[in-house]
Parts: sequence; C-alpha cells; structure tokens
Amino acid sequence: MTTSVEVTDAEIARQLASAEVSNLSVVKALGVPWGRVDEVRQRKGLETFQRGRRVPESSWDEAVSRRVKPVEDGHAEWTGHTYPRGTPMLSWRGRAETAYRAVFRIHHGREPQGNITHTPTCVREFCVAGEHLEDRVLREERRSRTGGS
Repeated sequence: MTTSVEVTDAEIARQLASAEVSNLSVVKALGVPWGRVDEVRQRKGLETFQRGRRVPESSWDEAVSRRVKPVEDGHAEWTGHTYPRGTPMLSWRGRAETAYRAVFRIHHGREPQGNITHTPTCVREFCVAGEHLEDRVLREERRSRTGGS
C-alpha cells in the first residue's frame, strides 16, 4: 500500500471518477486519510457516493456487460450474483436467468437451444466468455465436424 505522501490528488480523483465509488474504498485502496479523499471529491465537484443508489441499467445487454469481467486466456468472470452452487445469475427488471444464457444470446445473436455448456477447450469453472459457451445446436455442429465428442 502507498502512503498519502506518495499519492497525488490526480490519482485520488481518478479513483473517484465513478459516483459508485465511496471515499472509504479509496482510503483503503490508496492508504490516504478520509478527509483528503473528501477534500479532493469536493474540490473537483465529483458526485457524492450514496450507498444503495446505483444508476440502473437501461437495457438487458447493459445489465449483463456491467457484470462480465474479462480475465486471462480469453476467459470471463461473472461479478454479479450467483446461485448457491456458484452458477452465475442475473435478475433485471423482474426477469431472471443464468448469466450463461444471457451472455450466449448477446454473443451469438440468438436464443440458446437447450442447455448451455462450456466448450471442451474451456476448463475454467463458471467462465462466462461468450465464445466459450455452446448450446445444443453448437454441440451438434461440433460433433458432426469432429465425428463424435
């Protein structure tokens, strides 16, 4: 962790760029006093963080994309809610489904047919990268090309 002497106001302002970031989270991330973070926020005229008040997503696609975090080797991690056994899930405006189905629909541009599974080359548990997901149609196409599995 850096000390407050090493951290510039510009670095603090960069951390505060989103109204969804609290002063406390910046204090913990940068190791600076809360008062200094608050002073930078006020001086720059940045919106104050309010717990529980997020800007709602305007579309289903936006709700999905805000929760997908790309990670190494082309995989993607789900940052939203999960079912008790870890399956990524999304609930938006009264509509709920697995993140796999939502990401598949966005990536492939169509409704998935049957269960969504990972491609044989994806070994990362709960990966939500669109290119690593396949439905019944894609599985059957792959099997017909490869002659089996």
